[in-house]
Amino acid sequence: MRMFGTSARRSALLALLPVAGFPCGAVSSPAVAQAANETVPLARGGAVLNGDGKQTGIRNADRHIPAAVKAARRARKDVRTTALWAFDESVGLYPSHPLDDSSPNDLVMALGQAATIKSGKFGNALFLTPQPRFTVPKGTAEQASFGLVELPPAPGRTVPPLTWFNAQFATLITDGEDHLRKEVGFTNPTDTDLNLGDYDWTVEFWYTRAGQPLSEDGVVFEIGTGPRGENDKITQLRLAADGSRFVLVNQPTGLNLDIPTDRAATSDGWHHYAFVYHAATDQLVHFVDGKAQRLPNAAPIEELPRGDEAYFTIGKNARWQSGLKGALDEVRFSAGARYQGDFTPPASLVEPRPVIKRAQGPHPLFADVKPGAPLDFGARKYLFIDGKILEGLGDAKLVVNPPRRAERVMGDIKGPFRKHLTVEEDDDGVIRIYNSVEDDYLAVYTSKDGIHFTAPDVGNGVYSGRRNIVIPDAVGGMGNPFIDREAPPQERWKYFSGTDRRGIYLWTSPDGYHWKRERTASVPFRAGSQTATFYDDQRQTFVSYHRSDALRLRSSVLTQQKDLGVPIHYTPLTQQDYFKLAKRYKMDGLMPWFLDNGPLTPGGFGLELPHAFDPEPMDPIGVDFYLTKATKYRWAPDTYLAFPVAYFQYDVGPPARQALGSKEEGRGSGPLETQISVSRNGLDWTRSPRPAYVGIGLHEGRDVKTAYIAHGMVRRGDEIWQYYFGETQYHSAIKRTEDERGVYRLVQRLDGFVSLDSPYDHEIEVTTKPLVFDGDRLKLNIDTDATGYAQVGFVDASGRPIPGFGVDDCIYINGDFISEDVKWLNKGVDVSALAGKEVRLVFRLRGSKLYSMEFARSADASAGN
Repeated sequence: MRMFGTSARRSALLALLPVAGFPCGAVSSPAVAQAANETVPLARGGAVLNGDGKQTGIRNADRHIPAAVKAARRARKDVRTTALWAFDESVGLYPSHPLDDSSPNDLVMALGQAATIKSGKFGNALFLTPQPRFTVPKGTAEQASFGLVELPPAPGRTVPPLTWFNAQFATLITDGEDHLRKEVGFTNPTDTDLNLGDYDWTVEFWYTRAGQPLSEDGVVFEIGTGPRGENDKITQLRLAADGSRFVLVNQPTGLNLDIPTDRAATSDGWHHYAFVYHAATDQLVHFVDGKAQRLPNAAPIEELPRGDEAYFTIGKNARWQSGLKGALDEVRFSAGARYQGDFTPPASLVEPRPVIKRAQGPHPLFADVKPGAPLDFGARKYLFIDGKILEGLGDAKLVVNPPRRAERVMGDIKGPFRKHLTVEEDDDGVIRIYNSVEDDYLAVYTSKDGIHFTAPDVGNGVYSGRRNIVIPDAVGGMGNPFIDREAPPQERWKYFSGTDRRGIYLWTSPDGYHWKRERTASVPFRAGSQTATFYDDQRQTFVSYHRSDALRLRSSVLTQQKDLGVPIHYTPLTQQDYFKLAKRYKMDGLMPWFLDNGPLTPGGFGLELPHAFDPEPMDPIGVDFYLTKATKYRWAPDTYLAFPVAYFQYDVGPPARQALGSKEEGRGSGPLETQISVSRNGLDWTRSPRPAYVGIGLHEGRDVKTAYIAHGMVRRGDEIWQYYFGETQYHSAIKRTEDERGVYRLVQRLDGFVSLDSPYDHEIEVTTKPLVFDGDRLKLNIDTDATGYAQVGFVDASGRPIPGFGVDDCIYINGDFISEDVKWLNKGVDVSALAGKEVRLVFRLRGSKLYSMEFARSADASAGN
């Protein structure tokens, strides 16, 4: 869970500071509040933070806005965006999931059962129509925080607390409802410029009736001090049932202001509505499609006092009544008078994503191959991670080659230090390791030699004594920073991660040190652990694997996107769909699954997306996979590698196994190892559990019990360097030894993850499927040691040896080579005479390990591919 007071404090502080290019809309600054001898309320969830970010425990009711704060508000001359809800989340978004604010103030709302996301004016929009109906299962008393228990009104109140049984709101921000899980980081709305009052402000939105009749007054928005529905301390804007006027209610002044509007505009299509208040004259000006309407009476407006259970809702009032009919898009609140006269309605207020023209990688070798046609091999390298290119294996074996364990590069680890590491080499050859530390902020460590790492000062200030924080937000290391070499400079680095227990967002950066977040979640579900993302140049798409707990096990779900900054498309599933799926899958928990965190906090992944990396029948019971670490190998096409972290749980199986998790044993819930999986397309994987790629055991004098490999790898000459986090305690350890956590370097041979091994006691031959190649050299990465050898020959489409290039004509390959030219007795190394023709390769092997082969051109070969 997110540590309290971290991201909440950051977002609140952002609301107090001007942000270049996108001013914020906060109630006050700490200096103003101090001048007024008033504590600044910064925390979400109703608590108050002092200057050190600690809870004071104070919950005062209806504290009035200090005069100094009001004066500062009125003195502002610029126009600042308070909130912009674009409603561009994925179509079919489930209730309880966040609706993001596109301003830096991060005024996130929850979606309720009375609204849906559909295609709108600009991208998607909020349609004020109910979600598909579902039956809420009644929970136990322990499940009250999930909203699964119907609760009576508290003593002295008339409105029952919010639960799944009555969550018929459209959208909601709340600082009340503390009986529920609230993990997305709500802000008290009365602490923000959503609290309209005696200062210049603008409210605007696009609206359409969407063919629905206006049968009653409909609430556009309402803000109240709370408790919700228990008093009339509100500011509210509603559309009258006849469509001829809006009504603005402001309880502090007793205002009930009729605002004439263009009735015809409410009858068809999308129209832009704006309300601009000028505090100096107490005059509100209303515009429809940029045209000023007949002025309402001048009237003073005052802010609401601060309420400890304050709320803000769109589409309905506090009792989920007076529902607005139709749809809203791009709702924006601004501090300041944004429009001074008639204007052209703005186009979309959301900054468009850059269009990137990407180079097409090599055609996937095994895609769209017609029956009987040869493989279009071209000039490429091929790793023998599987036998897909071969007619058969015969006596050959595919063998996993664990890396060599090198030194411990970080050993004196103190304090919070997430085990989800990412390694990436930057353009200057500096090796970076990213992970999260205090408050789940993302930190970076750098090294020139890959052995001695330091915590650099990245120029982002100091957080918990650290200067190496690159994302001061609760991201938890739940993604993997990587370089997108074809992106524009400002987006060269990408990070795809969850934050604040919401969905999964895209961060971009020009340098990997200073990051900016896209404001709308690209994936609306929250992952259970680190997301693994890579770009596939061959299929022109980003591929991500996210941890899911939906099937009573830890597995992963797959998403594919052309642009990580654009929300995904998926087919929503109804409760009936889940009942049917439950007959096929062992599903844990509630159906629909999004009920499991209550109506104000989203659930994890369900079955809307393809699953991968599930346990298989070959695995012992109680083994599942924490992380995938899936990536595309940079130094050869058609090669995808994953390093699933396997967890052997002690709390399942027979008593003799469960005994290992007892207090008497002093271990914990189980050990973890890293295995390897391979793929030719990044979608279909084959896992090889033994030998473990990174197993447990002694490393640099420490007995490692959990081995979490880092995402990513670095090439240094003929070596691939990887890293892993290892600790000497078990998962959920009973006995904790924080001083024995470490980061270790691993050394793998270039292309050496898996090899095609031949027996020592006799020769074998394996033959490839028919292929057509380009180039003039055949190069092998092979190790025969001293007494092994290999030969390679070509046969034609009929299976006959090609004269001069037969396997018997091949000069023995004997030794350990990373890139060795194959040579024939009378033909030498030049194979250009066979290029473009259908051939098969015959490998004669004995006592050898074959890692890869490559058809290359002489110029490429001399370049050292």
